[in-house]
Amino acid sequence: MSWTRRRVLASMAGVCGASGCLASPDRSLPTAPTSGWNQSRCDAQKTATSDVTVPERGNLAWGGGSGQMLSVVADQTVYTVDDDDGLTALNAQTGEHRWQTALDHDLDDTEPVGVSGGIINDQLLVATRGRLYSFSTADGSERWQRKLPGHVSSISTTVVPDRQIGLIDFTHGQKYYIIAVTAESGEIKWRDSVLRGGGRGLAVFDDHVYVTGTSKTGEEVLRCLEIDTGELIWQQGIADTDRYSTHVCVTSGVLIGEGADISVYDHSDGKQRASVELPHGRVRSIAVDDGTAFVLSESGLAAVSVPDGGRQWSLSRNPTRHFVRGPLAVGRESVVAPVFMESLGCPAVVAFERIDGTRRWHYTLGDDFACGTIWSQPVLADGAVFIDTSPHTVTALGDLSQQD
Repeated sequence: MSWTRRRVLASMAGVCGASGCLASPDRSLPTAPTSGWNQSRCDAQKTATSDVTVPERGNLAWGGGSGQMLSVVADQTVYTVDDDDGLTALNAQTGEHRWQTALDHDLDDTEPVGVSGGIINDQLLVATRGRLYSFSTADGSERWQRKLPGHVSSISTTVVPDRQIGLIDFTHGQKYYIIAVTAESGEIKWRDSVLRGGGRGLAVFDDHVYVTGTSKTGEEVLRCLEIDTGELIWQQGIADTDRYSTHVCVTSGVLIGEGADISVYDHSDGKQRASVELPHGRVRSIAVDDGTAFVLSESGLAAVSVPDGGRQWSLSRNPTRHFVRGPLAVGRESVVAPVFMESLGCPAVVAFERIDGTRRWHYTLGDDFACGTIWSQPVLADGAVFIDTSPHTVTALGDLSQQD
């Protein structure tokens, strides 16, 4: 399929901003987005926070490419995987095509995201079902590839730039695998296959890798592995598999949403340091910055201090509706979350003031006749928010009027 400047799909025609439907979705962002979001949840610690300025308004600039891979942003470029054109690099400001590279992999645009990527310096690691690749970010040329005998998710690739390694988790049969590969050649440094079933991705802190999953005895556990060798340091039982969220690593410990609470586990021995009670039901997503955890739960959004649990602010929503539509992301002054709000009538990406939770702007996916779907976490860069929407389209939001 040949590339056009944008491939804005028909379903985008009904997308509305803060004051109504957009007249022209084909335009550039006011400035080139700087800073980066180099992997799922921004960094290896999975904090989902970045020191960037979220735009004052969140109106549609451009849409294009495909969101088959959770987008990563670096050097003013958005990298994504297109179901027709393979790995694609887009100019982050304009949506213009920079380059594209075919992947030896069939993608199904009716299925949830099953490809993941992460950037180490000037190369992009991409994990697909059955294959792990390394590409040059400059021109998309392939550096190496290796077989990956299993199924990956949108959060399967974790990159650790200061150690020049990638950590890939995937499932094969009844086992949950982790491999550590060198960025230079893809050589496997170590592997771990102790757990059964899938976990909720990996997180890194200093020389520790943290992973969750089901042990051979059927217990849900948090495991701590040595980053250079994969050797087990400790293992700790946690909540049942349908009750815990993806973990986040910060100085105070490893944070995991367990039911309606956040548990904090010590880095050194895995013992529980604290349990923070939250008011909005099951925890779905956590972002952490500067001692504050921003928590998206099944019926609300809250900011709490960790590990002491002091509540800073809290917003409650109707618990009878499916409120959460994806993980949240946090910038310098704003919290950006994909949620369903009764007043908007459809799923929306909403920016809240970081200091008190006041709503700044929203971008609604759909209208009274048809609602769209948000496939992934918002990706933040200075002056821009990128989202992957149905049917798998990368959308750029920025500080634009609706009539520009």
